[in-house]
Amino acid sequence: MILRALTLAGGIIGAGIAAQGPGFSRAYVFELEAAERTLSGVVAHFDAAARAARIDREAALVRLRGSALLERRRIDLIENIERHAELGVQLPRLQTAGPFLRSYYLLRAPDTGALRATAQMFSPTAPRSRAELIFASIGFIVGTALARLLLWLPTWPGRYRRRRALRS
Repeated sequence: MILRALTLAGGIIGAGIAAQGPGFSRAYVFELEAAERTLSGVVAHFDAAARAARIDREAALVRLRGSALLERRRIDLIENIERHAELGVQLPRLQTAGPFLRSYYLLRAPDTGALRATAQMFSPTAPRSRAELIFASIGFIVGTALARLLLWLPTWPGRYRRRRALRS
């Protein structure tokens, strides 16, 4: 009786966690959009400064050398430009994807900055959409199976010894 209750609890916990997937991935896309807007401004401002100096982006980055401060600024700009390019590829794909594919993309190649920001501001909710109910159902099945496995593992050696003793 206790094992069944614990198995059911594992399923309920799995359902509760999995049901947050579509909402979390939606919030993640909003965070990516905000990061992309911010980085667009940073890159555009740097490109405008480079154009005002009548040089291209690469030449401007090369000229940012000489002191530790300039080198740090150059590295930050290179990272921002690379992240902006990655978000430019990742964001349209996530915006057009449905909840299942969006969750897959999120798990496959997350942007760590946006993921961290999403995790800090995300608040769980009860499942309301069809996708969240499907995720909850899958989570219930996986949670039940995982709880069943975790409850079975400690008893396995004793059951094995008893079966072996009965055969002899």
